[in-house]
Order: sequence, then C-alpha cells, then structure tokens
Amino acid sequence: MLQLIGFNTYTEYQTALGRRDLCFENDRRLYICEFKVIGKADNVREKLEEAKAQIREKRYGLRLTNKEVITLAIVIINENKDETFGPVREVAAIEEVG
Repeated sequence: MLQLIGFNTYTEYQTALGRRDLCFENDRRLYICEFKVIGKADNVREKLEEAKAQIREKRYGLRLTNKEVITLAIVIINENKDETFGPVREVAAIEEVG
C-alpha cells in the first residue's frame, strides 16, 4: 500500500549493526520501523520500550542521506480471539524515537 502512495519500501533492511524491519521513503523523508508482535495486550509498554531500545542500540536512524530520518517503534497485538475468522491484528502502540 505504501508503494501505491509513492513510497519506496524495503523490508528486513540489513545494516552492519542489525536488520531494520521496514523502511519506506519518499523524496523528503526516510521512515524506519521496528515492530514487536505480542499475543495479548498485557505487555504493550514493555515491548514498546524494547523496540525503542533496539532502535537506539543498533543505531537504526543512522544513514548517509540528506533526508529527514524518522524512526518508529510499533507494537502489534496478534491475538486469536475467534478461530472462525482467524487472528485479529491491531496496532497497540506506535511511538517516534528521537
């Protein structure tokens, strides 16, 4: 979907310090996303902090570019509430890491 609105996308983008889950960019900005998937909403804050720490430790925001770099930590709940319809996925938290 991001490509349909003009973004270039890269998944599992390898760097010397680790792998970024998702990168997407346009002419002005580069977005770097780190996802954490959990089964229940019990530990959303903990996983959000874990994603933010990983972004900082692996220096995911570091790239030779003249674009504005925006790093995002995202927690997704992947809960099987009703087996008839399959798993329900929802974004539980998203936070910019500065």
